[in-house]
Amino acid sequence: MKPYLFLLCLAVALCTAACSGTSTSEKSTARNPSSAKPKLVVGIVIDQFRFDYLSRFAAHFLPASENGGGFNRLLSNGALMTEARYSHSGTYTAPGHSVFLSGLTPGQSGVISNEWFDRTGNGGKGTEQYCVSDTMVNAVGIASQSRAGKMSPKNFNGTTLGDFLRERDPESRSIGIAIKDRGAILPAGVKAKGAFWFDSEAGNWISSTAYFPDGNLPAWAQTFNARKLPESYLGKTWTKLLPENVYAMKDTAAGEAPLIGEEQPVFPHTVKDLSKLTDPRFRRSKRFDAVAPTPFGNELTLAIAEAALIGEQLGQRGHTDLLTVSFSSPDYCGHLFGPDSQEQMDILIRLDRQLDLFFKFLDTKVGFENCLIVLSADHGVAPLPEQTKGSERLFKKDFVDALNAAVAPKYPQVIREFYNDEVYLDTAVMRAKGFNAAEVEKFIGEEARKLRGIAGYITRTDILNGNLDATGKMVSNSFNVYRSGDVHIVVKPNTFFAFGQTGT
Repeated sequence: MKPYLFLLCLAVALCTAACSGTSTSEKSTARNPSSAKPKLVVGIVIDQFRFDYLSRFAAHFLPASENGGGFNRLLSNGALMTEARYSHSGTYTAPGHSVFLSGLTPGQSGVISNEWFDRTGNGGKGTEQYCVSDTMVNAVGIASQSRAGKMSPKNFNGTTLGDFLRERDPESRSIGIAIKDRGAILPAGVKAKGAFWFDSEAGNWISSTAYFPDGNLPAWAQTFNARKLPESYLGKTWTKLLPENVYAMKDTAAGEAPLIGEEQPVFPHTVKDLSKLTDPRFRRSKRFDAVAPTPFGNELTLAIAEAALIGEQLGQRGHTDLLTVSFSSPDYCGHLFGPDSQEQMDILIRLDRQLDLFFKFLDTKVGFENCLIVLSADHGVAPLPEQTKGSERLFKKDFVDALNAAVAPKYPQVIREFYNDEVYLDTAVMRAKGFNAAEVEKFIGEEARKLRGIAGYITRTDILNGNLDATGKMVSNSFNVYRSGDVHIVVKPNTFFAFGQTGT
């Protein structure tokens, strides 16, 4: 069947480029779309999908045909934005998903990272603020007071495509699906009919009373959870899809981390029931945590996406609906094994086949010619430092201790926190001691630049005065006056603040 229109944009959705001034170069072989409006808009985000994966693994993707193919079906029939780039510096999961379909920079929407330091929280003592947490709502699909379900789009300040569709047509429906709560909530919009994410403790797809005030999941979601599909993945083995000689890289390399519950980062991988492990290393792991970094996580995501489309009759009611599907598994996989691993290659080649099946499902239920498909990534990924010359693995405590030692003799007690590569100053101390903010910010930046792995800095004063170079402008687009820090630290290429001795 002829497509309505395919858009493949691996850095940013079209609306983002239009609203943020990001330059794009279009390479298109798309057929002219029908004059009729689409019945269904499908917004696909692949978490941590680097643009170069399209060319690196192209030979192993299914061939395109009029009725088949995954990535190549889009590439052959759609518009490829070869020069589209995110214009913000904080390329984390939450900002990328908030930009997608909204066109708002993180600084504008307030979603500056996955979490940030809230100076006013905890009675003024300060606290970490998670991007989609909302203490005023309750979980739906598990125990109502579970923190896993206390989520909503409350912290996002803006409007998305789904919201615009509902403004024009109140009967339009927007549904968000992802293993990660932020991946489900942020693209779907503030007025979404529903967002569903995976609770890896209970093995249920859940939501919150922000969407379902009566505390009940829709009947179709309850039926889906009753299938206990995640149970079928426990004990399942992930083997390589293609012959051994196709994988040019080694099966294990310096810096790779093992799948949760395993000892070595090598194939084959077995998805273990982590609730049965007695090793104290896994005491904080949830029962189904080992599912997400494997292709089974993508399979599970598509299964509920298809159930949602059928249950909500998306694209089948005479109204333009929106279905957003974010594949979280490539991100979990990439963080463990790195972008140059056999695991990441295999999960993406398998995702190509999974997309092929999903597109055929759309054709059956809605008609492929009635669908508008936009595919993007929320961010890329740095290579493992152990495999890249000149890059480093930095650690927050070491950096903060060294920076405090250098700053304290002149400006004691001014550094309050360090989040997302940003130094937060203690404004109360600054006022009490009569310190000049611009001078303190610059001094901290200059001292930070002397430390290993640090390339430069941008201060709050620089951003507010507009005194910015190209990097500073990207930092400015991630800057929110209420939520951001005071000195943004710029690390050297492929250097990052790590959470452990392995992974990226």
